[in-house]
Amino acid sequence: MGILTAAVGVGAVAGSLGALTLVGSRRLAAVAGIGVALWGLPLTLSGVFPYEPAVLALMCVIGAGNALVDVGVFSLPTRLVPEALLARAFGAFESLVAVTVALGALGAPPVIDLLGIRGALVVLGLVAPTVVVLSWRRLRAVDASIAHRDTEVGVLNTVSIFRPLPLPAIDELAIHVRHAHVAAGEEVFRQGDDGDRFYVIDNGEADMIGDGRLIRTMSPGDSFGEIALIRDTRRTATVRARTPLELHTLDRRHFVPAVTGYRSSAREAETVAHDRLRTFTPAGQTAA
Repeated sequence: MGILTAAVGVGAVAGSLGALTLVGSRRLAAVAGIGVALWGLPLTLSGVFPYEPAVLALMCVIGAGNALVDVGVFSLPTRLVPEALLARAFGAFESLVAVTVALGALGAPPVIDLLGIRGALVVLGLVAPTVVVLSWRRLRAVDASIAHRDTEVGVLNTVSIFRPLPLPAIDELAIHVRHAHVAAGEEVFRQGDDGDRFYVIDNGEADMIGDGRLIRTMSPGDSFGEIALIRDTRRTATVRARTPLELHTLDRRHFVPAVTGYRSSAREAETVAHDRLRTFTPAGQTAA
């Protein structure tokens, strides 16, 4: 047993080193699924080929699979679960691990009595890869949703207000990004309107107009609409599409808690608002 456990450890070290190549991967769910399959398949093969060199090599594979599972299982929740619920999610996961290990320990002896050691290895080893095969479409769907969200994360990371936010907060905020199209000549909003959304230009150009005069022309990557949200006031200027506009948008109920929930981002947002109002302050208002 000591030698078998050591072989698992050797595989875990090798798998951990190999996992470094997965940094930045958008296939974490698939990687975790492959790791789960590698927990079980080597057991089945050990029952089929009960020879010491083969079994030791297969135990190494189990160790490598364990490393892949850890990469996926401990990375995915931080991207899929709201930050406020993350501790509960990991607590539930660890509880589930303890319960299923206990069930496996209770279930193995009767299966060995029924099928023998080799038969039990073959049958029980097939459970994990079978579950992965049945879940593969769902795992791919999870990876596809994360890949789509990475595009939104990339957009948010270009906005100075969001740069101080930790990655889990950015990731959660990206879930709520929506898209809007505005035809050339149409107004995104008008000076004096209630503020309900924040905008980032994906494609096209827009003019910001205050008190009837052009303040600036905005292009892809520029953002606007934050002043009315963080200062709880009406729109301080009109934004009109100079060309057809493609916009990324965030509504007030997601934008405000994310920005004001962290001191660094709240301070950055106030700096941006102050600088914008210093460039142009609507009649009757002050930049302070």
